[in-house]
Amino acid sequence: MDSNKRIYLDGIDKSLLEKCKQRIIVISVVFFVTFLIVNIQLIKLSHPFKEKEITLNNIIKNEKRGKILDRNGNILAVSLPTWSLYSNNHKVINPRIVAKKINNILPNLEEEIILNKFMSDKRFTYIARHLEPNIAKKINKIGEPGLNFEKEFLRIYPYNEEISHIVGYVGKGKNGLSGIELKYNERLSNGEDIYLTIDSRIQYKLNKILNQGFDIYKYKGAVGIVMNAKNAEIIAAVSLPSFSPNIYNNFSPTINQITAAVFELGSIFKSFTIASSLNEDLIKIDNTYDATKPLILNNKKIRDDHPKNKFLNFKEIFVYSSNIGSALIALNLGKEKQTYYFNKLKLDTILDTGIPEVQYPLIQESNRDIHIATKSYGHGISVSPLNAIAALNATVNDGKFIEPLFVIDKKYYDRPYIQVFKKNVSNIMRKLYRDVVENEGGTAKKVQSEHYIVGGKTGTAIKVVDGVYNHKKVVSSFISFLPIEDPKYTIFILVDEPKATGNILGRTAGFNAVPLTKDLISEIAPILSEKSITYNEIHSKN
Repeated sequence: MDSNKRIYLDGIDKSLLEKCKQRIIVISVVFFVTFLIVNIQLIKLSHPFKEKEITLNNIIKNEKRGKILDRNGNILAVSLPTWSLYSNNHKVINPRIVAKKINNILPNLEEEIILNKFMSDKRFTYIARHLEPNIAKKINKIGEPGLNFEKEFLRIYPYNEEISHIVGYVGKGKNGLSGIELKYNERLSNGEDIYLTIDSRIQYKLNKILNQGFDIYKYKGAVGIVMNAKNAEIIAAVSLPSFSPNIYNNFSPTINQITAAVFELGSIFKSFTIASSLNEDLIKIDNTYDATKPLILNNKKIRDDHPKNKFLNFKEIFVYSSNIGSALIALNLGKEKQTYYFNKLKLDTILDTGIPEVQYPLIQESNRDIHIATKSYGHGISVSPLNAIAALNATVNDGKFIEPLFVIDKKYYDRPYIQVFKKNVSNIMRKLYRDVVENEGGTAKKVQSEHYIVGGKTGTAIKVVDGVYNHKKVVSSFISFLPIEDPKYTIFILVDEPKATGNILGRTAGFNAVPLTKDLISEIAPILSEKSITYNEIHSKN
């Protein structure tokens, strides 16, 4: 001991003291770590919902499904986070009390159903799926240790039924079951966004016009398509009746009639007959065809719906929509060439457009003259509306066939254009389409506009029901081009089983599909930046 009264230890005593110090330090560290762990767990227990959210965010952040957007970046389908309540049944302390408390928060979920789930032999049972955060927080405050939450993504379709057949929907397993959701399921599942060629503004207008038509023409269903004539991008496409993909687990999807249904389209097919024969140099403007009386082939009679009872040239055959004249031109063209052009225009096969729901065309295969003749005006051949608009577009697009597309995807844009008709044939067809609208005897006069130069062709066909022609039912359609002198947009409207408005002729295309098209053009042309012109300017160009 020194003068400052400090104690100095040597040898064994000093060694024992050092060991005591080390043990005290170790015990202090263990105590501190234990204290820290206990407090962290207490914090977790006091905020289980928030902590679980953070943990699940880290676990499944890469499982969020990609968005589907229109050409302008508007969201058509998106996955939003929700909470799903599940129970660890072995840990629920008082099942009946907890079931009652949950029922108070979720009155639509019966108390007995909740209780039965608690009593299940399964350890893990979903009680409720896709809860809003505020509801999940209320349930979390019950404080039941046997209740837990799982973060899930709910697929939302902001445009609801307006675009359901194109976008499609997902199933309980979060995989796409139709439309773009199905076709691009893998890429969407990996979080990739998919952009469509659709313009949601045009889609809205088209859907509105066709729904308004239900009240006027009382039709069973309808199809509308707006396509870019230059590159075959589908700007809008509607199939009615539609469905709402947002009514989860409780809806029945309707048929996508744009691509997955086929129809006989009637006189629209005269466009192919005339264009093909012009392309083969088989007809000239001074050629005339005997339409003074019905044409008899293979003991079958072909008549005109609007008989002129005179010889007609090909322009008159087209404008007056003469079945007799079209049949005579087709017989001159022959089955081999008729089949060749149907094939070049892909009227005999399905199209790869980005939509997986498709149906093959139905074609009556026969070498008989009567069947060659009737196919010339759309009888005996059924195609989808998308097949029809793509093929008809080739008659005005300098003769080039372009396969349509719904998705902004390089593989579709890289496909080659097919030159089907000569450019001068396309020029003639444009004039013919304008004559159908402008000519006093034309069948599409009701599409006449004071601001836009439109051309087109009508078609009305007796409907096939269960394999038999039902003369009480028809399918009416109208193809139109805007502006007709150099088409930028091709528009197709089809109405299924329209009711006559005033007389029996009221169910033909000129009385329903044509005025619907006029209404549509007046609403979408400004959105498409299509400049309007004056009445005098229109007539100066005719």
